[in-house]
Amino acid sequence: MNTLLRLSATVLAAGALLATAAAPRPALADVSISIGVNAWNEPPPPFPDYSQPMIPGPGYIWTPGYWAVNHHGYYWVPGAWVLPPYAGALWTPGYWAYIGNTYRWHSGYWGRHVGYYGGIDYGHGYVGRGYEGGYWKRDRFHYNREVNHINVKRVTNVYSRKVVKHDHRRISYHGGKGGIQRRPDAHEIAVQREHQRHRAARDADHRKRDASHDRARSPDQRPDRPHRADNRHDRQPDRRDVQQRPGPGRGDAARRPDRAGEQRQQLQAQQRQREQAGRQQQQRHQQQEKQQQERQQQDMQRQQQRQQQQVRQRQQSEQQQRQATERHHQQARQQQARQQQHQQQQQARQQQDARRHQQQAHREAARPDRGGSGRGGGRPDGGEHGNRGGRDR
Repeated sequence: MNTLLRLSATVLAAGALLATAAAPRPALADVSISIGVNAWNEPPPPFPDYSQPMIPGPGYIWTPGYWAVNHHGYYWVPGAWVLPPYAGALWTPGYWAYIGNTYRWHSGYWGRHVGYYGGIDYGHGYVGRGYEGGYWKRDRFHYNREVNHINVKRVTNVYSRKVVKHDHRRISYHGGKGGIQRRPDAHEIAVQREHQRHRAARDADHRKRDASHDRARSPDQRPDRPHRADNRHDRQPDRRDVQQRPGPGRGDAARRPDRAGEQRQQLQAQQRQREQAGRQQQQRHQQQEKQQQERQQQDMQRQQQRQQQQVRQRQQSEQQQRQATERHHQQARQQQARQQQHQQQQQARQQQDARRHQQQAHREAARPDRGGSGRGGGRPDGGEHGNRGGRDR
């Protein structure tokens, strides 16, 4: 299904180029490299949260990352700082849009103005309309340090202007369910039409040059190969651009047509490098996720160990408290037992003292009066016996 969708998108793109080939050639005010229009039956994922690298030096322009697609599905191509092809060039990012029950890729391009890129907020100055990351002043580009990662010691042409981010959902496609719904305004439509005219003129120029080269060759030297326009739309979505800056004293007119083949080869090499960089970044992202999971597991283990240690400390503290309470109760019982023993001993002594007093009182009460009893008793007995004896006689 995905292969049929990509083939249909390729046929539509080739038809559009052939339909616009007869347009008159204007002055080449922009440069655009359209490496293909791809289609897919599922929307691209949300944008990943990534940091912008430091700008290499003055003159570079930020081109945001995007989702590309192959037979395995979507993969992320990171953003990059790129030298524009000429002074005054601005980058219009490519974007995915929901068209005809499929998601189709619209290639980015260089031009004098920023065109329509689906109303998608790519960040770092691409807020969905225009570009807030900087502007050209004569032949120098001035950077907004609020949205760009810039070393002011190396890049001095900077300014500061706050850019408000209204949408934090990181949606990466236009139209369809859950996509951005903003339509292009009049200015963006005009920029898009101008870009299409320039692209058609450039393609027509390429065909004329190829035809002149074929006529200059002998019939046996002409290779049997498809036309240039036939194989330009069967590749992955474009990254960006011609990453070359004109040297001193060279302007737009100094770019000679015979450098187109060299530029295409450079773009293909750059595309392979970016795909490799995307795969490497994906591997790094997976490695970072794995490391993060390992760190989380280690944090969880440390947290569990701390909790277990706290539980052990709490148990030890409770045990110590229980032991201290037991000792206190034991000391209280021992003190109470000593008090009871002392009371019992005191009561026993009191009882002994009471018994001794009673015994002493009994002894004193039972003791007879020996002196009075002998004298009084003798006389009556003697007298009685004397009287009886006298009477008997």
